[in-house]
Amino acid sequence: MSLLKVELLNKTFSSGGIWGGSRKLTHAVNNVSFSVARGETLAIVGESGSGKSTTARIVMRLLDADSGSITLLGEDMIQLKGAALRGKRKHMQMVFQDPFASLNPRMRIVDSVGEGLRVHAADLNRQQRRQRVAEILQQCGMDDSIMDRYPHQFSGGQRQRIGIARALVVSPDLLVLDEPVSALDVSVQAQILNLLKGLQSKHDLAYLFISHDLSVVRHVADRVAVMFAGYIVEQGNVEDVYAHPRHPYTRALLDARPVVHPAERRRNKDESAATLEAVDTDIAPAIEDTDTDESDTGCPYRYRCAQAQASCADYQVQLDQRQPAAADNNHAVACLFPLAATKK
Repeated sequence: MSLLKVELLNKTFSSGGIWGGSRKLTHAVNNVSFSVARGETLAIVGESGSGKSTTARIVMRLLDADSGSITLLGEDMIQLKGAALRGKRKHMQMVFQDPFASLNPRMRIVDSVGEGLRVHAADLNRQQRRQRVAEILQQCGMDDSIMDRYPHQFSGGQRQRIGIARALVVSPDLLVLDEPVSALDVSVQAQILNLLKGLQSKHDLAYLFISHDLSVVRHVADRVAVMFAGYIVEQGNVEDVYAHPRHPYTRALLDARPVVHPAERRRNKDESAATLEAVDTDIAPAIEDTDTDESDTGCPYRYRCAQAQASCADYQVQLDQRQPAAADNNHAVACLFPLAATKK
């Protein structure tokens, strides 16, 4: 049974309209559906503006969805308001991208980390809260002697550990991690990722991991959902998606990863060329990139896609699990002309 289930989530933002001008609608999230089981990590990846962080904030109820459902522990979160929503928040917590901005500089660490206990464990007295904060800080690799210090006295990696402790102190079932290591040095990233894996095993946590770094995702995730222009265009087991990318956008993301060894760069280039050659050669000329608005239909990636055809303009984007050659039966792709499965 899924701990978190999201179905047909939609969110639209409007802009413009000043002094009688026309308003422009931006479809940030389009019919997004996924689930996360207890103890599992689902990563949502995509470029900036793809809708992944907006999706995370809607799941956390920091933003309201236009339509769709969010079910956590069997209860529809969309319908909850006020005290009922606050009571449910202890089951889901968020770790933010910027460890320098996510902590109040005027609050001591013991107060920042223990703030959630004031709401969700009101029966605890001051000493009991302090003891709980000390325990969770130690689990996150921080000594309890730091509790009376302030955020400016710590490095970025230490602040992120404190942010993780703040999320864990109320014993949640789900952590939403929005680019939790992108602001950190590479060596510190590895430490934080290993910490997250250890905490997940210890507490049986579910993670919704938002990232644009495919190397990080491969290290931490069980399943991956690839987003583009508000749509999930590919979803499946992380090893299967990396080994057999079916959507052209997923292939482009994988090809854009930094590669250290020249031999691997040449191999990736050869494999990408072989994949494109395996596609039906009767391809229409490249579609000219034009400005799109809220009335635009079809596959949003067709303006960049090397294999786009005229029929892509009428395609209704939806994940299709019937595409062949996937080792994982749950590997789904939203594309009229998916790439041939080649070993990556």
